[in-house]
Amino acid sequence: MKMRNLSITLLLSAAIVSPGAAQDLAGTWEISTQGGRGGLQTSTLVLAQDGETLTGTMTFSLGGRGGGGGPQELEVSNGTVDGNSFSFTVTLSFQGNSIDLNYSGTIDGDEMSGTRAGPRGGGQPFTGEKQG
Repeated sequence: MKMRNLSITLLLSAAIVSPGAAQDLAGTWEISTQGGRGGLQTSTLVLAQDGETLTGTMTFSLGGRGGGGGPQELEVSNGTVDGNSFSFTVTLSFQGNSIDLNYSGTIDGDEMSGTRAGPRGGGQPFTGEKQG
């Protein structure tokens, strides 16, 4: 009986101490963000995950007037996962300037949602769906 109580105590202790494994974000995601001028921006995010570290690329296209045209492949930096929360940064080159876009959000199965914040603060909501 003492051994059973010890086993139950250890199991409960592990459940309390462990906040939960990092969700798996590895794969290809289709991201939709409401643009600053009201238009919907889409991008493709390809992530690799090693434990709580995210790396990858985002193919991002600036559309609209003066948007700079074609797609850019941006490197994911500072990527982290903690349970179902994640964050990462991509640096966009635009008309000779570099702009950090900071993404943070949560994952729920094959869907993600969160906020993309630029250098002026604030933020725009984004959603994502895992492909394949």
